[in-house]
Amino acid sequence: MTTATAVAASCPSCRAPLTPGARYCHRCGRAVGARSDRGIWIVAWGTVVFFIAMIFYFVTQRSGQPAGPDMANAGNAGPAGSAGAGPATNPGAPPDISQMTPRERYFRLHDRVMSAAESGDTATANRFAPMAIAAYGMLDSVDVDARYHAGALHVQSGSLPAALALADTIQAESKDNLLGDLLRLEVAQARKDRAAESRARTAFLDHYDAQLALRRPEYEEHKTMLQDLHKQLTTQ
Repeated sequence: MTTATAVAASCPSCRAPLTPGARYCHRCGRAVGARSDRGIWIVAWGTVVFFIAMIFYFVTQRSGQPAGPDMANAGNAGPAGSAGAGPATNPGAPPDISQMTPRERYFRLHDRVMSAAESGDTATANRFAPMAIAAYGMLDSVDVDARYHAGALHVQSGSLPAALALADTIQAESKDNLLGDLLRLEVAQARKDRAAESRARTAFLDHYDAQLALRRPEYEEHKTMLQDLHKQLTTQ
């Protein structure tokens, strides 16, 4: 009996139709087809870790605290004592996501990964990245903003082909979208691919003015980041 796996007609994660020979889903970036076993196991084990962490968190919280979970601070990636935050919590504990929508869970976990990465806490970033990617796969629907953040998670975890697949999906849906250019730039920098980095920088600068004029929701959400990057690239 042959062990080869035929390419699925649709993505097993988001059910989007697949083009023949596709290695990654154009919608959610999941690996598919004959070479998808590693990606499937990564997502499967990430999901297992995600739920084990949730169970562990709920057990320890309920046994150690008479009151309910501190929803305002449990997943807060910012410093203790910031506006709206309660008492400091264990920075390594999973966010309390029991009452959140799937999208809120996804973005809370994403923020925990990125905050840890920016502070140099690679152990926490690596711990939560599979959970955040699994949470992305559980979304009922995705938009450009959700895809970009999933791509950033893939860059952080070293899954660069999946990140590029999401950049392709972003710009297939929204031609010349700046977040697609930004994701390609991040992948090129992670690979230390100077030629690809130069192409991504040029594309971002060429598309910048016309795209910002569209006032897309994701541009408003990331306006400061995009402006800072534009300033950085034009002064280099």
